[in-house]
Amino acid sequence: MRPSVNFEKLLSEQGMPTTSDGVVALLEADVTAANSIISNNSAMSPFWRLFSACVVTPVLWLIKTLLASHVLPAMFAATATQKYLELKAWDVGLTRKAAVKTRGNIVFTKQDVNAPIVVAAGTIIKTDSTLGAVYRVTVLENTLIPAGTLSAQVLCEALEAGAGYNLPAGFFNIMQDVVPGIDSVTNAANWITVSGADVETDEALALRIRDKFASVGNYHIDAVYRAAIASFAGIRSDLLFFEHNAPRGPGTANCFVMMPVGETPSSLIDSINDYITNQGYHGHGDDLLAIAIPAAPADIELEFWHRENLSVEEIAALEDGIEARVRAAFRESDLYPEITRTLPQSVFAFSQLVQELHSALPGLKSIRFTTEDIESALVLPRIDSLTITNNGVAP
Repeated sequence: MRPSVNFEKLLSEQGMPTTSDGVVALLEADVTAANSIISNNSAMSPFWRLFSACVVTPVLWLIKTLLASHVLPAMFAATATQKYLELKAWDVGLTRKAAVKTRGNIVFTKQDVNAPIVVAAGTIIKTDSTLGAVYRVTVLENTLIPAGTLSAQVLCEALEAGAGYNLPAGFFNIMQDVVPGIDSVTNAANWITVSGADVETDEALALRIRDKFASVGNYHIDAVYRAAIASFAGIRSDLLFFEHNAPRGPGTANCFVMMPVGETPSSLIDSINDYITNQGYHGHGDDLLAIAIPAAPADIELEFWHRENLSVEEIAALEDGIEARVRAAFRESDLYPEITRTLPQSVFAFSQLVQELHSALPGLKSIRFTTEDIESALVLPRIDSLTITNNGVAP
């Protein structure tokens, strides 16, 4: 997390005026030092109003707006934003990573194994609204499933760029465009071939700039590998976790790679390991292996009570809202950024999630998780099963 700096306060602490009274006092002191006296300094004086408009207002704009809000923040990677931050990135040879569309294989299963079927390019496959939104992917090219083959993988691409499409297995299961002869569709485990990504945020770019500074000497410490791996689309440097102590013998280390949404695709892990090992981005005698962060499946059980006088539709929407946010907490979607996410090497506290659910859902009266807090090592908690019980109106 980057520091939040109040530059206006810092300037004030160093003696620079940041209020009208401060500017006026400083000017009056200079005038007095020059053996001049201003006698008509009443707030109602036409002279003083002109003086204020011509001197005080521009000085405050220069200090508060230009200096404190633009010039000083732009000087540091820790506080720069947008184009200013991109200029700081250029200083160390980095550019902001662009958005990427998810690509992956959707399994199409036929009704008749002996019938040849062509899945047309442009066919849309979508999710339901369980996650709080509907995600859609499209078939990229005409694909023949020949006679004698019951099912086949068909390459699809998300309609929009973003990490939110990197969904776990089983979510893409609805044909928006019906394909005659196709019985079902689904995204199987490890279905992603190209991970989707959002445009790199200021926070993520600033972390990469910091890592680049730390690795300037090219000693192959964590910062070097962190900078190299974080150059891949969709990977944030703060979601890389290192295991030292020679897990495979002297000179070895592991880097566990975690995605903001969904599982880490094996195709991405293969690309990272090829980049480091075969393309020469490793130190002499080093042996670093990138590994997808292991999952720690958890059975999540909760019960809730709603407020009185809710309609049937409002109760259904409340239950859907609870499920969508719980799934977001376990990184099954990128929606609801106000919900705390699971992380390795941490404790996921359900009391925090309860508080966030109450803040987001006014129709919720009470909620209780029977699952205990989850303490994680180098694993990422994920939902194995989710059971939600509606107990009706709160007593």
